[in-house]
Amino acid sequence: MLRSGKSELLIGFTISVLLTLFVNFPMLMRSYDHAVNMTNDKYMMAPPVLLHGYFFYFPLVWFFLFAFILFMVDVQMYKVGDKLLKLKEYKVVLFAGAVSFLVGLGLLTVYPFAQSEFLAQDMEIHEFIIKDVPNVKVSSSDKIIPGYGRPVSKARDRMETVAISRMASPPFFFHPQLTEHLFVLLTVLLSVLLIRLLSGKQQMMLEYEQLKTEKLQTSYNALMGQINPHFFFNSLNGLNSLIRNGEKEQTLTYLDELSNVFRYILQSNKKEMVTLAEELQFVKAYTYLLGVRYEGKLFFSIQAEPALLLWSLPILSVLPLIENAVKHNVISKQYPLQIDIYTTGENMLVVSNKVQPKVEEEHSSGIGLKNLWGRYRLLTGKDINISNRKEYFKVSLPLSNKPV
Repeated sequence: MLRSGKSELLIGFTISVLLTLFVNFPMLMRSYDHAVNMTNDKYMMAPPVLLHGYFFYFPLVWFFLFAFILFMVDVQMYKVGDKLLKLKEYKVVLFAGAVSFLVGLGLLTVYPFAQSEFLAQDMEIHEFIIKDVPNVKVSSSDKIIPGYGRPVSKARDRMETVAISRMASPPFFFHPQLTEHLFVLLTVLLSVLLIRLLSGKQQMMLEYEQLKTEKLQTSYNALMGQINPHFFFNSLNGLNSLIRNGEKEQTLTYLDELSNVFRYILQSNKKEMVTLAEELQFVKAYTYLLGVRYEGKLFFSIQAEPALLLWSLPILSVLPLIENAVKHNVISKQYPLQIDIYTTGENMLVVSNKVQPKVEEEHSSGIGLKNLWGRYRLLTGKDINISNRKEYFKVSLPLSNKPV
């Protein structure tokens, strides 16, 4: 539930200290008032029992240990419950809560005996002091009423400490600090449950990010598997055609653009988002290669608002759309294909082409668009818009104004 044993100890220590101070706050305040009054030589406003060693420190130590033990038990029971109950959350919560509650009740029954044992030492010290105080007399008029001031002597304070320490402990269910113990118990149980819920939420977020990364990598691999074989062989065919025709200048230009395309694709596994300017620069290089391959048959129009060039989109978003248009449409002298790439006032990048279906249309799995949609959704949180009409096929890609 928690990340490490050290963090468990630190959180348990912090919660225990806070609960100890909260539960004993009235005692601490009365002791402080008493010390101030004694310093000013005025009447005492708190029972003198609060000023003597174990009477003061025992509640602090006890409630700290009570809260800390309950915290560690509850944490460990959640771990045991996860293993035994196979992560059935409500059963794990009930199991850990029930065991911790029983442990808390057990500690509560020990409280009177521990108090008597610790305070017995303080009583022996006080009895020894009282024997050395001559002529100690306590009249009925000197009876202590807690919360009211009266002048007292140190000897009389010590005598009353002994008397109070010898008082019999009240029945369990009428113990004056039963409420405090139950408050600490419930607070610890709720605190551990809250920490578990927050830790679970954090773990879910980490797992989501991991799945997101894995899905992006899978989509990228699928995209590369779809592009690389066709693109590689088609590019070599185009280069071979230029060499055979002896067009040296165009061959050199073709090689430069081919190297730019390959460089961009190879760098794509290191980037997730790029600017529109970078993507369009790649598109121009890629369309040049296609223009050589389909000379006089395939045409491109690229227009983008200068204000949107620094906006971003997932890398290689346009490439599968161009590949899709080339794959599923007739491209010939009689039926040349025009692909338009432009931006709109809605901050969208649109890739549109006229629909010229092939006579023998290959079965399309749509994996290219699915991968693009998944990558877009994960990286930007936005959806692409696909419009498939009789005359035009159009895909709109939302642009993001977040810096790359």
